[in-house]
Amino acid sequence: MSPPAIFETIRRDGVEELMRPASALIMSALIAGVALGFSVFTEALFRSHLPDTDWRPLVENLGYTIGFLIVIMGQMQLFTENTITAVCPALDEPGREVFLRLARLWGLVLVFNLVGAWIFGTILYLTRGYDVELWLAVRDLSEEAVSHPWLETMLRGIGAGWLIAALVWVLPNARQSKALVIVVVTWIIATAEFTHVVAGTTEAAVSFWDGHQTLSQAIFGYSLPALIGNVLGGTVLFTILTWAQIRTELQEPDECPWRTNESDRSGHRSGARRRR
Repeated sequence: MSPPAIFETIRRDGVEELMRPASALIMSALIAGVALGFSVFTEALFRSHLPDTDWRPLVENLGYTIGFLIVIMGQMQLFTENTITAVCPALDEPGREVFLRLARLWGLVLVFNLVGAWIFGTILYLTRGYDVELWLAVRDLSEEAVSHPWLETMLRGIGAGWLIAALVWVLPNARQSKALVIVVVTWIIATAEFTHVVAGTTEAAVSFWDGHQTLSQAIFGYSLPALIGNVLGGTVLFTILTWAQIRTELQEPDECPWRTNESDRSGHRSGARRRR
């Protein structure tokens, strides 16, 4: 599949997401936030059963991929996927209505992803007495995740945002290897210690409940810089730059739902290649 064809595939998916009702976005995002918590849980589970050696991170970070497998293969609403999927229609058909829909989707998905992450982090804390070794691994991973300064957290977030956007971009060509691609990309995120706003918020929640940081530090010292980095990496450094290199090759898109009235007024649309 060529780059313009990949863009069109993602754009069509983005149009569908932008038109979904708020209730569907909220529930899907909430479930995704909870499900992504299994990245932290499984990574900690692996750590609790592995010896403390130099190669341990290479193995335990495979656990980090589990939550992403559940969310992406299950087609749940994940904010960092929408730094590319929902942005493509806005780049191709810019206008007030599409930007409002993008803001609506981003806002709902982000908030309820984070609510789900906090729910999972709270559950991990409340059940800490059932498996002490597992809890100690969860606590250590959480403290490591939130230990970076604000600027470093943001910069690490750029790497995660770029890789998630790249993951969305390559999946249409992955065919039967989608699960493997997800595992490889998210394993790199974990091994490089990049910051992902949703998965990391589960760790920030654990760190808050354990008394390692305040609520303000968890939100503004971790989640906020991770969010900024994820958007910069996913939307600015990947999506916009990728669109810029192929925009002259893109065909006139199909009519978008929010453009119907304007199209009726203008009479017809050219089928020529776009030249912006």
